[in-house]
Amino acid sequence: MHFEFEERSYQREAVTRVLAEFGSGRSSVLLESPVGSGKTVMGLLVIKYLQEHSDHPLTVNWVASRRHILEQTRAINDAFFHCSLRYVSVFCSAPPRAEMVVLDEAHHEATQSCVEMYENTGNRLTLGLSATPVRTDRMRLSFQSDVRCCGIRQLIGMGVLSPFDSYKLPVWDLDLVCHVFCKEPERWGKSLLFFSRIEECRRFQRRLEEQGLRCEVVTGSSNKDRQLALFAAGDVQAVANVSVLSEGFDLPELRSVFLRDASRLPTIQMAGRGLRKAPGKESCALVQSSETRYPVEQIADPRQSFRYMKNKWLSCGGDTRMILETIEKSLKLLEERKVELPKFLSAGPFVREVRIS
Repeated sequence: MHFEFEERSYQREAVTRVLAEFGSGRSSVLLESPVGSGKTVMGLLVIKYLQEHSDHPLTVNWVASRRHILEQTRAINDAFFHCSLRYVSVFCSAPPRAEMVVLDEAHHEATQSCVEMYENTGNRLTLGLSATPVRTDRMRLSFQSDVRCCGIRQLIGMGVLSPFDSYKLPVWDLDLVCHVFCKEPERWGKSLLFFSRIEECRRFQRRLEEQGLRCEVVTGSSNKDRQLALFAAGDVQAVANVSVLSEGFDLPELRSVFLRDASRLPTIQMAGRGLRKAPGKESCALVQSSETRYPVEQIADPRQSFRYMKNKWLSCGGDTRMILETIEKSLKLLEERKVELPKFLSAGPFVREVRIS
């Protein structure tokens, strides 16, 4: 693994605020910062300061639910920070005792595994790191204070994250996704796709292979290291999964992400996989349906927007997008009410191929 480290002003500010929270007597602090902002770097900077200014050796466990997250953290620490750390799985039944725990992907903090880990570790300080500190269930995180760093919109504006283009399908339909991808594979490049079921991933894989395109399906039991190595090397154009790769998977040269319909938390996680920068990467394509509960436009403003109509992609700006959405909703409402439309509207092309520059 190769990493480059460049400390940024917002990182120093966030670290200072976290240290101030600990200094004021807080025992648990959550650092909320977007994908690609350097949460691992900020966590290591906090540890480095505390270990250097402690009057005794400060023992620290860095805890994560995924092995590759621990491996990445170890590589960054060994290369740049040299903190004294133990790297511990959240599922470890007998974690080493430590004075401090850093919990990566801290939105999992309310799980039973984390509760048992805290009990066995006996730590007095906890630092949580998360890009999306929101749970989809009703469990609440128990951190005493929350330090918020910058947002995705700000990081794109600063050039830290990649801009993205928004592509909207009328519906999220497997056959339509297959058709769109196979029709123009060069448009999408190295692509990550999220589906609701593994069976859908398998069907997508078969459809691509019929067109001479290679696709891997990553599951909790597949050989993920081998599959992602092939993907990174360019031997595989697409990787399909349900949710295994929604966290902790970083491949900056990713060109496109296809997002199944989802709410805020999983949408931000899925979209974040494509927002890291890479040499020669101008933008990332984020593809989702117009029916999704959380459009990517709520994350940040896209560089360009496209809608799939009449078997082609139409470019549209913000005003055009609003017009098209209004027309689509009106037509759908009229159809549901079985209102007979004027011929020039019901024919379709006049409305559905409108294009405003």
